[in-house]
Amino acid sequence: MKIIFFTILLSASLFSTSIFTVENVNNLKIYYANKSDFLNREQNKYIKTKTEEKFKSVGIELNKVDASAFMIKIESLEVEESHAVLVSIALGEEVLTNRKDKIGTFAWTYYKTDLMEIDEPYKDILESVDYLVDEFIEAYLDDMQ
Repeated sequence: MKIIFFTILLSASLFSTSIFTVENVNNLKIYYANKSDFLNREQNKYIKTKTEEKFKSVGIELNKVDASAFMIKIESLEVEESHAVLVSIALGEEVLTNRKDKIGTFAWTYYKTDLMEIDEPYKDILESVDYLVDEFIEAYLDDMQ
């Protein structure tokens, strides 16, 4: 039953179109949060460093003044007798609302997740982060054209 659930969830997320735009995103500060017990300090550092290198390779600057926040969050879930991991990435920015008084606030302007049952925690998490970051970069490159 749980395999069917994960399969449906994964296939639904694969074929959805993005409602987000990342046009003119050129300065990010990476916030990395690992809320699972599957990765050690070196593995966490590698994931963050690899993500920074990917951003730099497409011209996105990092850690400048007034940078937008790019979050990578890893959470573990226990489903019956197996373990699952939820990997989320998000872009947080200061925005003005369309409300009467144009209120300035912080909002997640890009948000994607990947939920998976894990066999090899480090390998599966690394693949998930790579997949989500690559999707973000692809959207960035498309929007910049």
